[in-house]
Amino acid sequence: MKEFDGRKIRDEILAKLKIRISKLKIKPTLAVIWVGEDPVSEKYIKAKQKAADYIGVDFKLFQLSALALEADAIKKIEELNNDQKVTGILLQMPLPAKINRQKVIKAISLEKDVDGLRFCANLTSDFQPPVVLAILEALDGVDLGQKKVAIIGQGFLVGAPLAKVLRNKVKRLEVADIETADLAKITRNAEIIISATGQAGLITAEMVKNGVVLVDAGASEVGGKIKGDMDAGAYQKASFYTPVPGGIGPVTVAMLFRNLLKV
Repeated sequence: MKEFDGRKIRDEILAKLKIRISKLKIKPTLAVIWVGEDPVSEKYIKAKQKAADYIGVDFKLFQLSALALEADAIKKIEELNNDQKVTGILLQMPLPAKINRQKVIKAISLEKDVDGLRFCANLTSDFQPPVVLAILEALDGVDLGQKKVAIIGQGFLVGAPLAKVLRNKVKRLEVADIETADLAKITRNAEIIISATGQAGLITAEMVKNGVVLVDAGASEVGGKIKGDMDAGAYQKASFYTPVPGGIGPVTVAMLFRNLLKV
C-alpha cells in the first residue's frame, strides 16, 4: 500500500516554477474573480494566494457581491481579458445560482483561461483543468491503456472533464453518478477508481478489490475535518492511493500555476 504525497509533489513543482519566474523580466499576474462570500471558496482562494506569493506571481483578487448580476461578472472578465498585465483569469466556482455559468465562462479568453473552465464547459480551450492534470500526475507511471477505470461522479469541474480526457487513454472506462443502480458492481470490477463526489466514505472496503488504485478527488467537511470519498478501509486494500487531505488538492494548486506559465 503506497500513499501518494501530494504536498511533496506540489512543493517540487512550485519550487521549479519559482526558479523559472525569478528569471522573468515581468512577473505573471493571476486575476481571481470571486462572486459572493462562500467560506469554502475563501479557503481555496487563500491556498492559491499563498502559492502565488511563494513563487512570485502577482495575485489580484476581485470580489463581487453575492447580489452581482451576470453582466457584472462578464464586464469584469472583459476588463481583465483586455488588460495586458493579466496573464491568467480564474473564475472561482461555484457561482450564485442566478448567474448563467456557461455564458460567464464563455467570456474568458482562450489564452487566459488557466483554470480550464472552458474545457469543462465544452468550449474551445487551450488548457485542461488543474484538477484533471493533478489526477494524471498522481497516475504517472501507471499503464492506463491496460486498465479498467471507474470514475465516480460526473460533476462539471472534475468527473465530466476527466472522463473526456481518459476516454481514449484507458482499456475500459465506466462512469457512475447518483443515479447508478449498483455502484459496488462497477467499483469491484475496476482496477483504478477515481472518485469526486464530495460524499464522505462513499467507497468502502467491501466495494473494492485487493490491489486497486484509488484516486480520491472528493472532499467534504465532517465534524470539522476534511474527509474524502474513500473510506479508510478501502485504502487498506489499495496498492496505491491518494489521501484526503494531502493528495490531489495540493497538486491541483500547483497545476494551476503550471498552466499560468504555460509549462
